[in-house]
Amino acid sequence: MKWSIAFALIGVVTLLAVFARVDSESPASSAPQALIEVEIDQLVLTRYDNEGNKLEQSSATHAIRLENQSTTDLSELEVRRRDRQGQEWILASPNGTSDASNDTVKLEGGVVVSRADGVSLLTKTVVVDIAAGRAVSTDKTQLTSNKSSSASDGLVIDLEQGTAELLGQVRSTYQRSQQTP
Repeated sequence: MKWSIAFALIGVVTLLAVFARVDSESPASSAPQALIEVEIDQLVLTRYDNEGNKLEQSSATHAIRLENQSTTDLSELEVRRRDRQGQEWILASPNGTSDASNDTVKLEGGVVVSRADGVSLLTKTVVVDIAAGRAVSTDKTQLTSNKSSSASDGLVIDLEQGTAELLGQVRSTYQRSQQTP
């Protein structure tokens, strides 16, 4: 029994020594991390015009905004908007950001812009100005339709009027329609 009390006393002294050493060590220095302010799974945002008509619907599988930041990071982003002629434009990308301070959405990581009539655009990044109804890309852009293919240095889409303008050097290839003699 004398030995067990002696070993217990040695264990307690050892444990106190370890705690004293741990308590005296300085904490590891690391950069402070911002806290998550908002985190949403399966985000759907619908905007309406002044008359109450559905103007645009944006969706993302995941949205996260950190404390003290005006931008929200988005994944699997899709923006759907109808022009004045009723044609739906769909802008989709794997990543993006939304900036509430200037009402813009930036689609990144390979953006596909399509319409129901078969027109499709592919570019790296597109910035959508929600209030102005314009989408702009300054990256190389590839436009394809059922009878042509064009490449350009950039792109401006007027989502109100339903027009797309290729910018800079534009190179196009057209397919001939096969006509029977």
